[in-house]
Amino acid sequence: MTNQGLKELYNRLIAEGCNRFYIDGIGGPHNDDVECLGFQNGEWLVYYTERGQVGHVLFRSDDQQKAIDYYYRHVMSIEHWHLAVMTRSKEVVNEVRQKLEKRLIKTIQNDIPSYSKQGDVVFRLFVTGKDVFQLDKVLDEVPLCDPELK
Repeated sequence: MTNQGLKELYNRLIAEGCNRFYIDGIGGPHNDDVECLGFQNGEWLVYYTERGQVGHVLFRSDDQQKAIDYYYRHVMSIEHWHLAVMTRSKEVVNEVRQKLEKRLIKTIQNDIPSYSKQGDVVFRLFVTGKDVFQLDKVLDEVPLCDPELK
């Protein structure tokens, strides 16, 4: 088992703006609730882990390169969301969305209740994939968050 191919895979996924992956022995942006590439009992496995529980194995092989190729295609097929804005201000989220979309950066708004008081909403705006690398050209702070939400 060589780590060079795994390190190259890790760097390639980071360069593509991926954030939902974990590679045993190398790491990843997250180690839970993500797509994993692992090595167990002489086999390479691709699976999803959630809350520390290994889910259904999607792929298995004793060939590292085949596992790397499958895993790369699998992780690249996922939409990787990156938080750009988290605020209680509808005006701020709309202003940032306009700035991003003016630069042809697709946004996804996914608001959540904050539960601190009746009707309190936290507005969240995400970008996907490589667009995360454009955020610092548009925002002074990444992610842009209300101070009490940090």
